[in-house]
Amino acid sequence: MMDSSSGHGITALTAADAARMAQLHLDAFPPGESWDARQFSDLLAQDSVIASGLVQAGKLVSFILIQIAADQAEILTLATAPGKRRSGLAGTLLSQVEATLAQRGISIWLLDVAADNAPGLKLYARNGFSTDGRRRDYYQRVEGKRVDAILMSKRMARQGIT
Repeated sequence: MMDSSSGHGITALTAADAARMAQLHLDAFPPGESWDARQFSDLLAQDSVIASGLVQAGKLVSFILIQIAADQAEILTLATAPGKRRSGLAGTLLSQVEATLAQRGISIWLLDVAADNAPGLKLYARNGFSTDGRRRDYYQRVEGKRVDAILMSKRMARQGIT
């Protein structure tokens, strides 16, 4: 699908895109915290996992990986190329994917984000996610530092239901 308002190609991603996703994840996350192509491929082999990406000039610049269970969708990861951040790409991606999920009957999005990820926290808050709680010391950084996970959610209006 193409988002004509921004000119970005939004496309479904599959296991065949795992290497592109892994490279972008490596660029977007701190050393030692990115996922490799095998992890993406294994996740995308599951029927419950879907991914969508934004493409500019043939290059994957942002993607989201989601796991669906019943009427819930959990954001497993979202990555945007460092040079493309704060340009609205992740918000566009969230908006487009939300519309698709609503059509599938999803009623709530769930996610966790590292407490020290201020841009991520702002992105999700700007896009209607609320803070639900905290998991103490959930993430472990390469240098050994422990970081809390902030639990967030967003209720969605189901297609045809207001």
